[in-house]
Amino acid sequence: MAGISVAAAIVVVALCAGALSVISTVDGVRDRASDARDTRVLRETDCLDLEGRLNRLVPPGATGSPAARATAIRDENLAVRLYLDQLDNQRDEDAWRQLLDARTVFADALDRQDKSRTPAFYVAPRTTDGLVVTDLLVQWSPAPCAGPVRRLAVPEL
Repeated sequence: MAGISVAAAIVVVALCAGALSVISTVDGVRDRASDARDTRVLRETDCLDLEGRLNRLVPPGATGSPAARATAIRDENLAVRLYLDQLDNQRDEDAWRQLLDARTVFADALDRQDKSRTPAFYVAPRTTDGLVVTDLLVQWSPAPCAGPVRRLAVPEL
């Protein structure tokens, strides 16, 4: 009889330990979900801040000369660099930098066009797989970033 009592006590202790383990796991999942939600809200806010900064700038297409368009593109690039400082995902950061690099090359070409009349052309950045970087940025980024990405994708406008 004493053996059965000891066995029953061991089973009860094992069940309690298992229940505590399940509760701890569920609590950990909830914490991670909460952290992911907080990160998503922060990224969305950062995107809205980026859009606000861009909206305070003159769009490159609204300028009158290639040199002024180059300056407007560089101003927009500076606004984006503030957003890049907030990113913690290397893949996203690399894609944004590719976009900025392509826009910088275009701005440099516009400066040359202003001096020598050599036409400047914008070449949208692509991945090694041939995918357009801005399409990926729209896909990977929070919804509020879609507007800024589309604006930055076409510096001629």
